[in-house]
Amino acid sequence: MPETVFAECLAQAIQPDALAIRRAVDDGMLVVEADCAWPADVPEPRLDEGERAALGLAVKLCAPVLMDELRGRRVARKMGIPLMGVCGLLLLSKREGWIPAVAPLLAALREKGYFISPELQAGVLRAADEA
Repeated sequence: MPETVFAECLAQAIQPDALAIRRAVDDGMLVVEADCAWPADVPEPRLDEGERAALGLAVKLCAPVLMDELRGRRVARKMGIPLMGVCGLLLLSKREGWIPAVAPLLAALREKGYFISPELQAGVLRAADEA
């Protein structure tokens, strides 16, 4: 992840999610990369710093980007950057055997205020054979 995104994640360092991200970096499961310059041949979009940094790194690494913010996803599509959201990541994690079920994690996300439309949740649960 780019430095800017890492800093955003750790902005409230005592939150459990921030601690988990810090542990993942310390354990080598996540790698923090220096932010890179926005591609010169692409007009710079109106996005927050974290989304711009994530898209810039995706271009540099020729890699997909994990992004749920709608405006950032639109820009990524225009740039031809493959996308994945949290729900897609959960589905992949289940298919790879890293997690036993998607439903409890979706419920936990929603309890913490993460918006997942009822239609998306139903589709994800069907795709995970948990409907």
